[in-house]
Amino acid sequence: MTDLSKLYKQTILEHNRNPRNYGRPDHWTHHSEGLNAICGDLVHVYLTIEGDVISAINYDGESCAISMASASMMTEFIKGRAVDDALSKFELFCQLMAKGSDIQRIDALEDVNNLITVKKFPSRIKSATLCWHAMAAAIKGQPTATTE
Repeated sequence: MTDLSKLYKQTILEHNRNPRNYGRPDHWTHHSEGLNAICGDLVHVYLTIEGDVISAINYDGESCAISMASASMMTEFIKGRAVDDALSKFELFCQLMAKGSDIQRIDALEDVNNLITVKKFPSRIKSATLCWHAMAAAIKGQPTATTE
């Protein structure tokens, strides 16, 4: 097993066992539901946007370990960022995870790059990106998001 694969497994397992920012908050300003109808992953993303800054981000739902770990990592990464920056990071993450893309790392994504190993399992890419689509939809005021 390569070092990257080991790091990926450790990261996924750690975030799945100890999810950060999990749970429906008492208050939020933006929300979206993400659904991957093919595998059944369902995630709700709740944002509190104050001015132009995402001051809080939470998620909950029923989904696989990859989806839950990606959501946990995303919330840690996005919290405290300006809305435009969060949308920019969403676009970068989509580029990183795009099928057929040779991109192996985007420095601006920091530790989120650990999810790159998901690309070895193309059917799981949508699990990793679902929460990100839901976050972007929430910012845009869209009640639902899909990876289709």
